[in-house]
Order: sequence, then C-alpha cells, then structure tokens
Amino acid sequence: MKNLIILLILLVTSLSINAQALTYGEHSLGIGIGVPAINNTHTSRSPAITATYEYGFSDKIGIGYIGGGALLSFSGAENEYTYINTKHTSNYSNVIMGPRAAYHFDMVELTGDNNWSNIDVYSGLFLGLNFQNHKYTNTEIKQNNTKLITDIFAGIRYGFNDKLGAFAEVGFGVTYLNLGVNVRL
Repeated sequence: MKNLIILLILLVTSLSINAQALTYGEHSLGIGIGVPAINNTHTSRSPAITATYEYGFSDKIGIGYIGGGALLSFSGAENEYTYINTKHTSNYSNVIMGPRAAYHFDMVELTGDNNWSNIDVYSGLFLGLNFQNHKYTNTEIKQNNTKLITDIFAGIRYGFNDKLGAFAEVGFGVTYLNLGVNVRL
C-alpha cells in the first residue's frame, strides 16, 4: 500500500495539471471508490462508494486555506460461516455520513517552486455517524447499530482542466485509500 501511495504522488506531480488549492468561495464535488476501513474479517466485501462536497470558506490563513463540507459513503460485506453443521451467511452494510473539514496547502509558498501551482495538497478531519445494518440470511435476525466514526485523511487533487479533475486520499476511519473524480463548481 505504501508503494502505491508513493507511485500515485509521483504520477500526480509529473503531470501537467490545473488544480490549485481550494480557495475562498469555491465549491468542490467528488465521487470516489475506495478500500473500506471497517471490519476486514469478512469473506467478501464491496468497495466503498464515497461522495464529498466542500466549500472554501476562508481567505488565506497561514500557508493555506480552510474548506468544509460533508461526506456520504456506502460499503457492504458478506460473511459465510458454519454453525452446528449448517452454513450461514450474514450481510453487512455501512452508510457513513457527516461533516468534514480540510486545510489546503499553498504549495508554491511552501516550496518556493511555481511547478506546484497546479496541485492541491490537503489534509483534514471527519466526524460522523456510521449506520450499520447486519442481517443473517438463515434466520429472521436483523441488527441495526449507529456509532460515531472519525477519520484523519490526507489527499492530493489534480485537474484535467479548470472544472474536472481526479483525486487520491488516504485515511483510516472511512477508507484506507479512495480514488475518484472531482468537479469544481
């Protein structure tokens, strides 16, 4: 996983792109697919589908800008096991939602190199709720739980043009790795 992250960063920095840091008044929408960071003991798992919205709500503070918004993520899993000589299957789904905030670094100021002017590097925090649904297929048992979930994430965005781009994020609360497309409004 570490080598994949390094490869993505090198790929992003080698492209000619147009996606500077999210600044005051800008809107950003993202759709991604990622590796869920929730309970990895299942026999099969669907990738996490994640949607994000962010608004740049500060002028420059220090060496960057602050953005805030929301995240919505869905993932599912299935677990097969045998209990008293009977094969059982249980299905899980996780719907995660809540607010998140990020700090977007002004890489030109940090590095003194104008080649970074097109790259948006950011890190942030997420605090939300995980709505879990657990259903056993051979019984009528269903469980629904809601719990608090947090995430610390870091990401990089690059643009194909002024509106459309791509992103990569790493974290540990919602997804370990999330890749997707990003649209600025």
